[in-house]
Amino acid sequence: MTLDALLAVWTESPLVASVQASEGAMVDDPDVLRRMAGDSLSQGVRCLRLQGVENIRTICSAFPVPTIGLIKRTYGDSDVYITPTLAEVDALLALGVEVIALDGTARPRPGSETLHQLIARVHAGGALAMADCDSVESALFAVEAGADLVGTTLAGYTPARRATPGPDFDLLRELCIAVRVPVIAEGRFYEPWQAQAAIAAGARAVVVGGALNDPIKQTKAFFSAVEPTRAKCGAVDIGGTWIRCATVLPSGELGEVYRIPTSPDREVRLDQIRAWVEGAGVDRVGVSSGGVVDLQTATVTDALPVIPNHVGTDFRSLAKEVVALNDGLAAAWAHALHPTFAARRVATLALGTGVGCGLVDRGEIWTDARGDYPRLNQAPTGGGKSFEELLGGAALSPNPTQAQVESAIEAAHLAVGWIRAMWMPEAIVVAGSVGFAPWLPVDELGLIRSPYGPDAALRGAAALCLRRPRNVLIHAHQG
Repeated sequence: MTLDALLAVWTESPLVASVQASEGAMVDDPDVLRRMAGDSLSQGVRCLRLQGVENIRTICSAFPVPTIGLIKRTYGDSDVYITPTLAEVDALLALGVEVIALDGTARPRPGSETLHQLIARVHAGGALAMADCDSVESALFAVEAGADLVGTTLAGYTPARRATPGPDFDLLRELCIAVRVPVIAEGRFYEPWQAQAAIAAGARAVVVGGALNDPIKQTKAFFSAVEPTRAKCGAVDIGGTWIRCATVLPSGELGEVYRIPTSPDREVRLDQIRAWVEGAGVDRVGVSSGGVVDLQTATVTDALPVIPNHVGTDFRSLAKEVVALNDGLAAAWAHALHPTFAARRVATLALGTGVGCGLVDRGEIWTDARGDYPRLNQAPTGGGKSFEELLGGAALSPNPTQAQVESAIEAAHLAVGWIRAMWMPEAIVVAGSVGFAPWLPVDELGLIRSPYGPDAALRGAAALCLRRPRNVLIHAHQG
C-alpha cells in the first residue's frame, strides 16, 4: 500500500482502533482480540493497530484491512521495546502488514542497531514506517531516518516530556508544523472530543486503544476514580497568618486542627510542617497554599507577599506523598465533592485575606498546565482599584467603614457577573472571612455560602488528599 492510498483511507475513516491487551489480561487471546477488532470495524473503522505475531496473523486473516503492526519486546541492553530490532521488523514483514510501527527516538537500540537500518529494512520489504515519537526532536530524527509517518505515541512515557493527563495536544500541534510527513495522534485518548480535537489540530488519523478495547485500562480508570485511599492522610493549609494542619478521616472530616504561626522563613515553615507530619504519622499530605502551585513540581511559582519568601517553596519533601494546589482552587475542589454540588459545574469565589476563584467541571479543576488560574484578584473593577483592593480582607480590615462596605458590595456584584459571564456555572459558592461577613448580600448576589465555613481551604487540602482531580498529580517523595 502506498502512503497516498493509506491517507485516502484515513480521509474517509480517521479513527484507528488499536486492538491490544494489557500484559496478563484474560482477553489477551488472538481469537478474543479478533472479535474486538470486528466490533470496531463494524462501526466504521477501516484501519487497525495490532501487536504480536499471533494476534496480527489471526486478526488480519479475518479482516483484510490496512494494519499498523508492531511487536513489543524487551531487551536487557536498551529501553526501546516497540519493534526494537531488525528481527521484529522481519517478523512483521512476513505477516504482510502495510505499516510497521517502531520506536522513533534516538535512544540506543538493542545490539547497537540503528533506526536508519530498521526503516531501510521496512522499505525494502515494501511496507511503510511509522515512528512512535516522544518529542519534536525525535520526530525530526525519525523523519531524517526515512520515516513515512510520525505519531505522538511515546509522549510522556520517556524523560523527553512531562506526561499530560490526557493527549499531549501541544506536541501534536508542534509536530504538525515541524515535520513534512503525516502526523498520527496517539496516547491517552479517553473521550470522543479529544479525537475530534486531534483532527482539528492537524492529525491525519487518531489511534485509540485502551478506551475502545482494553477492559483492564478501562476498569483501572474507573476504579481509581472511586477507590478509597489506603494512606493515612493529612491536610495542610498555608496562609499569611497561620499554617493549619489536621489529620483526615476517610469520610473527609477533619481531626483536631493544629495551628502554627506562619514564619517569615520558608525553611522554618517547611520544617514545622514536616515535624507535624511525622508526629501525626501521616503518609499523604494535601496542601492548600496561597500562590500558584505548579502541578508538575508541587512548587510555588508565583505568590503575593502575604506569605513571605513563598515563591520557590517545594512541597514534595513534606511527606511520602504530596498533592498540592492553590488554596482557592483547593476549596473549589472540596465544594465539587460536596453532595450538594457533586456532578455540577460549580465555581468558588474565595474572599479571604485575598481574592481568588476556581471552577470545577467534569472532575477537573480549571487551570493551565502549570497550575495557574484566572487572576480575578488582579483584574480592575473600573474605579482604578482591583478586586483584591476592594474585596480582600487585608484591604478591608476587621471593621470596614460604610464606604468600604459599599465599594466591596459593588465589586462583589462585578465579580459575580464576571464569573457567570465567563464560566456559566450552575452554582457559585462563596468562602473566606469576607464571604461570611454579615454585610455581604449573599442572596442578592445569588451566592451559596460554603458548607465548610472557615475551613473551606483546609477541607480542600483534605479533598485533594482523598480524591484528587484528574489533572493534579500525586508527588512521591524520593528522599
